[in-house]
Amino acid sequence: MANRSPTLTSRDHKNMDVFLGHVLEDFKVGEITRDEAVAGLAHVIAAIDIGNYGGVLKWFEQGRKFIKAGR
Repeated sequence: MANRSPTLTSRDHKNMDVFLGHVLEDFKVGEITRDEAVAGLAHVIAAIDIGNYGGVLKWFEQGRKFIKAGR
């Protein structure tokens, strides 16, 4: 997905909410470590900072899988 405008659609907002909820819940129940949760969230924030909105949206959709795959 190419970089695109920083305007999030309602679908993007829903995916963001779900992603954040999964990260918090996965940490809470011990599925991921604190460091993994922080690294995943930092990755998304860094993508926003450099304007990589395509990457941000990919993380909103698949970030839970990306965090767990890093094990």
